[in-house]
Amino acid sequence: MTPEETMAHLKKDATPRTCRTLDAIYKVCLEQVERSTYDFSFSTIAKLGLGTGVPKAQTMRNAAGEPYRILVQAFVNAAPKGQVYKVIKGENAWIEE
Repeated sequence: MTPEETMAHLKKDATPRTCRTLDAIYKVCLEQVERSTYDFSFSTIAKLGLGTGVPKAQTMRNAAGEPYRILVQAFVNAAPKGQVYKVIKGENAWIEE
């Protein structure tokens, strides 16, 4: 399923607020693809979308953030194989998040 199809499917039963959030996340992920930067980590998406309606990284990780995770995963799946940026976490990475 492409990111566009995933987005349409998620928005079918979503509340207006969730739809706005999905739109914001979609826009940030699309900008990442246009830059050929395939870093779709929640931290990066939250930082790039600050002030545009993108929730914080923790919100995307929570149980209620499932639609957001599904949308981001659609972009990960659509990225060229081997191009997805793998975040190497250091010993103190939890502090930075």
